[in-house]
Amino acid sequence: MPFLRPLPRWLLGASLLLTFDLAGRLLVAALSLPIPGPVLGMLLLLLAMMLYGRVPSGLGLVGEQILRVLVLIFLPATVGIYYLRDLSGGDWFALIAAMVVGTLISIALTGLLLNYLIRRSGRGGGSADHGQ
Repeated sequence: MPFLRPLPRWLLGASLLLTFDLAGRLLVAALSLPIPGPVLGMLLLLLAMMLYGRVPSGLGLVGEQILRVLVLIFLPATVGIYYLRDLSGGDWFALIAAMVVGTLISIALTGLLLNYLIRRSGRGGGSADHGQ
């Protein structure tokens, strides 16, 4: 059964993800921090991966599968907008402005990060001849 071969790595990756989530929740509860526990857990995971030097293969497998169903994570928020139909015009303007500004900031930061990572990897050096 070759499809069971990656199962131990997947389980290790999932347990790693859940462990850091739990660690973040416990730290927030113990220290009364004003941030969500899962956010702190993911920051701790990021720090651990930076110290480790790479993404563990099991965590990479789990991450790929989570990204495939990422749209389902946003589905409840999209459905929740239906219940906001009684908002006044000013509220709708603020909601739409926040969504547009948030999206633009997210796109800009993603582009800047991509540009930084390309330059860092050495493939984006400006000395390449672009068909001239």
